[in-house]
Formats: sequence, C-alpha cells, structure tokens
Amino acid sequence: MSKIGSFFQTKENKGTDALTIENEAEACAAVLMACRRADEIDGGGGNAVFMATLQNRNIFIGSDPAELIEKAAQYFEQAGSSETLINAAMPAIRQQTRLPLFYQCLDVILADGVVTPKEDKIFKYLIGKFKVNKDLAFQALEVLLVKNQL
Repeated sequence: MSKIGSFFQTKENKGTDALTIENEAEACAAVLMACRRADEIDGGGGNAVFMATLQNRNIFIGSDPAELIEKAAQYFEQAGSSETLINAAMPAIRQQTRLPLFYQCLDVILADGVVTPKEDKIFKYLIGKFKVNKDLAFQALEVLLVKNQL
C-alpha cells in the first residue's frame, strides 16, 4: 500500500498479485476506471469525461468503449481497489503514454470543478505513480479546475 494510505481501498483485496494487464488500451481504461471509482463526487460530469475519453483519444482508436468499460470493470472487481488496479496496469503503459494519461485522469477526477480532500490525495498519489514533475502537475490542476468550472 502507498504511503498516502488506504484512501483508494474499496473492499478487501482478493489476492491480486497475479493480476496482469498486457494491452495498453485496456490498461489505460483500467487506470481511468480506477480514478473514476475513487472520485468521491460521483456526478454525471465525471462519467461524461470518462466516456468521452474512451471514445475520442488515440490510444482507444479501434476499441469499443463499451468493451473497454466492461473489461476495466472486471479488472477493478478482480483488483479490489483503485490503487491495486493502477499498480497492475502501469507496466503495460508506455512511458510516452503516461503524461497524457495523467492529464486525462485529472480531467476525470476534476470534472466537477472542485478538489475535495480525497481528490487532493489521489492527485498526489498519481503524481508519484506517473512520475510527473510537481510544478507541471500543479499547473495542469489549475488549468483543469478552471476549465471544468464552466
């Protein structure tokens, strides 16, 4: 478990050491699903951003969004928590995909235009997990907050 704590934990871990995700599109969808499930304000905005991401981003071209959601949900169920799912997905995500995915994760989490204390913890966790420069991450946070307040 990360030093941030168990804020991601949603249910008992089912012994997911064997959970592996090899397809990069599925791994990205799983990370986005993990962020969506960890968002404490479960409104329509986050769902809309999540779905739009699966429909419009290059990494998902050629994939059926409904199938990606179903597969990501299966991975989430198997993982038992968002943190475990993200850990399982990261090896399948190429380095050059990580920064754009980080931004997409922020957009999903911040779709409501506010940062709750839990979302702040998630944000800090993702900075470390994706190895994003903190200044760059906070600039992105500011931009997405303003964008999503509209």
